[in-house]
Amino acid sequence: AYPDNISWTEVDEKGNLISYGNIPMPELASGSKDKKEYFRWHYAHEIVKIAKEKGKAIVIEELEIKEKGKRGDFSGKKSRRIRHNFSYKSLLKKIKVLARREGIEVIEVNPAYTSIIGMLKYAPHYMITKDVAAAYVIARKGLGLQEKIPDNYVKFLNTLTVKELEELKEYVKKTVRNKYLKKKHLKEIKKAIEILQSLGSEPGRVLEPLDGTSFSTYDFWRVLKVAVVTPLSPEKVPRGFSVLKGLLIQGKWRDP
Repeated sequence: AYPDNISWTEVDEKGNLISYGNIPMPELASGSKDKKEYFRWHYAHEIVKIAKEKGKAIVIEELEIKEKGKRGDFSGKKSRRIRHNFSYKSLLKKIKVLARREGIEVIEVNPAYTSIIGMLKYAPHYMITKDVAAAYVIARKGLGLQEKIPDNYVKFLNTLTVKELEELKEYVKKTVRNKYLKKKHLKEIKKAIEILQSLGSEPGRVLEPLDGTSFSTYDFWRVLKVAVVTPLSPEKVPRGFSVLKGLLIQGKWRDP
């Protein structure tokens, strides 16, 4: 993730993954202002060069988040990063300038939930990193595609109970040592419980609102993240998500 590296993906007109890569950017992690500025131009050139060679438009995260009260990922990391990280915004602006010179279209999309959707839906399916998976979701957003929750995840959500989330809450209290991270997890679990309680116990409670990208759909992605990612590695974000493949593809899951 920025500033250490930036991930990219190439998709076809239907949103299928064609190729992907990662560009290390060690020079942006430290050094003088002038040095960082030079290398931001350098890496912007690299990104635009890839797009030109492949004959594709470039899809990036929106430079300005218009709805300040509406966060992207559950933690709000992406929204805060784009608003406050001058360096990241500067890189995106340079990409836009260079792309315009080359006649390459630049499409800006809302980064809401790209990390969560990427790690849950595409990282385990394609065996790619969460950063590449997030870049893939951004590329698909550029095509106007909607991210439907996979059927086996829907089945999992329809059997998930408040009791299981309450048990997860106790598990986090006992195992997570970092106070900040523990507070964050407990807040996410509390929100997930509220979402489940609001749905009630109706059969097929999750089946209806999943075709679009409405706020309710994002709610379900939130619950999924809490229910399947938190038990796997409550003290840090997992490096890989291959363990989710059994649930995603076969509908098989283990108890936390």
